[in-house]
Amino acid sequence: MFEGSKKAALQFKRLIAVAAVPALSVLALSLTPHPSDTDASALYLEDAYVQQDAAPAEVYVTDASGQLLSVSSAGDLLLSAGKAVTVYPQGAPVSAISRQETVEALLRRLDVRPSPLEMVSAVITEDAVEISVGSEMVFYERMSTVTEHETVYQYNDSKPVWQETVLQEGRDGEYGETYEIVYHSGQAIGRQLIDVVDTQPVPTIIEKGTMENFANNGDAVSAISTSADGSGTITLVNGEVLTFSEARTMRGTAYTTGGGVGSITASGTTVHVGVVAVDRDVVPLGTKVYVVSNDGAYVYGFAVAEDTGVRGNSIDLYMDTSSECIQFGVRNCTVYILD
Repeated sequence: MFEGSKKAALQFKRLIAVAAVPALSVLALSLTPHPSDTDASALYLEDAYVQQDAAPAEVYVTDASGQLLSVSSAGDLLLSAGKAVTVYPQGAPVSAISRQETVEALLRRLDVRPSPLEMVSAVITEDAVEISVGSEMVFYERMSTVTEHETVYQYNDSKPVWQETVLQEGRDGEYGETYEIVYHSGQAIGRQLIDVVDTQPVPTIIEKGTMENFANNGDAVSAISTSADGSGTITLVNGEVLTFSEARTMRGTAYTTGGGVGSITASGTTVHVGVVAVDRDVVPLGTKVYVVSNDGAYVYGFAVAEDTGVRGNSIDLYMDTSSECIQFGVRNCTVYILD
């Protein structure tokens, strides 16, 4: 009895020990991370670190007045080297000199790490960069249309055609609206109209003379002024000022009607004092001129090239009588080509 009871007790202990082993194994396995669970945990921690360490995905680029110009990727927005950089995070400003780098690389280098809820704005000028970091920012949007101004002419028949005087400087008109936009955590949460510009265009007013740049054949001249480029002015005794584009030296002769010379010019007009004949390839018909002899002995005066019959660099002056033509003879003349 006693030995049987003892054997039974020993077998019972063995059963307990054997039964306990699988339970311990299961417990041990449950406490040991599964390889897939370990990898997932590591990836989660790594992702959290990357997110905390990452620069912002976007940068709001503005001008100095806060007008929103563009939204650019921080990894693509490139800064040139040598700019003075000031970064305004939540704490004290951070200063540096930019390298040839992106905004993302700059913030990493300065150890400025915006949180996922913070925004970054940048003002980039020729010499400097200002970067601000915050969860809420105010930007401005300006839209405008321009109306071009007109030019209005006022004509004055007492002033020569070459004279123009600006009586009023014009300016374009503009209609513009400025909106204030509040961004929070990268989202626009408010927009309101804060300013309107509405200016009407102002026309340019120009006074333009209509008096022909010419004078009668016998009108007296008080002065002739020549510029370095050969152009100049002829001032009449009455104060009128005429302009010329050049002064030519030409061989001068004289002619009159009779002896086979008719009274109708090549232009179809009737000959009279103040009509000159030219080679139309040298001086176009219709050209207005002022003619004086180079020896100073003869002033023919103002004339129009209406006739032909000469060749080359010559000018033939119409006169009323043959004796006048003979007296004039052949003289070198200065011919002022009027504008």
